Amino acid sequence: MSAYAFGDTDLAARRLKLLADTFSASSSAFLRESAKKPPKLAADLGCGPGYSTHLVADTLAPRHTAGLDNSESFLSQARLNASGRVSFHLHDITNAPFPLGPYDLMFSRFELTHLREPEETVRLWGTQLRLHGLLLIEEVEYIHTSDPTLLSYLNIQHEMLVHQGNALYIGPRLDAIFDSTSLKRRASKVQVADVPASRAATMFHMNLCFWRHNDFVQRRYEPTHIDELEEELSGIVAGRIDTGPVEWGLRQMVMERVAH
Repeated sequence: MSAYAFGDTDLAARRLKLLADTFSASSSAFLRESAKKPPKLAADLGCGPGYSTHLVADTLAPRHTAGLDNSESFLSQARLNASGRVSFHLHDITNAPFPLGPYDLMFSRFELTHLREPEETVRLWGTQLRLHGLLLIEEVEYIHTSDPTLLSYLNIQHEMLVHQGNALYIGPRLDAIFDSTSLKRRASKVQVADVPASRAATMFHMNLCFWRHNDFVQRRYEPTHIDELEEELSGIVAGRIDTGPVEWGLRQMVMERVAH
């Protein structure tokens, strides 16, 4: 499994909390409209510190929700909020079988962007569903902003992920996945979410603190350029630089297991 591009430190966990708060409305609406009845057993794939796991549990009220992740650091935080209805398991989600499975519903948010073979991963995930079980995927289709600082950050992040064999704007690629004999697409749409520039810049600044030390970034960009970008992001965070909201296009897909 590819390493998480933004690390699994305490700073990364705080960034994931901010991300969870930012996109909770779009994700919960997606979950509600996709699942017509509460699943008995649900999984959150790449659960991190568990924010999205609790979102699934609170929104859909499964009998049990399992968060799966390969970071013991994140899971140690997630397990602080485990319960009889929510558990967390150390597992590489690019390998089957999954703990506790098969599942009635699996949810993945902003995870496939970090994996090198997302199409094969989606097919593997499908094998971990019960017959007529649902796989719900939410990923980035696009990020639109006219602010030069935010654009500069996004361009560098895009280049870094491509160099690693990943994709920031993975939504169109996922939308092109063909149905298989066992896994059929039931829905695919783009949901728009407007994010205040200060919040977007906060998440970007947290990421930059980690990936500025990436070998590719250090080879390609002068340290002074990254220092200037970090300072400009701090200005947006603090409100010293005024700019409009950032538009996220979120690809939301529903896949159903139709055969064994």
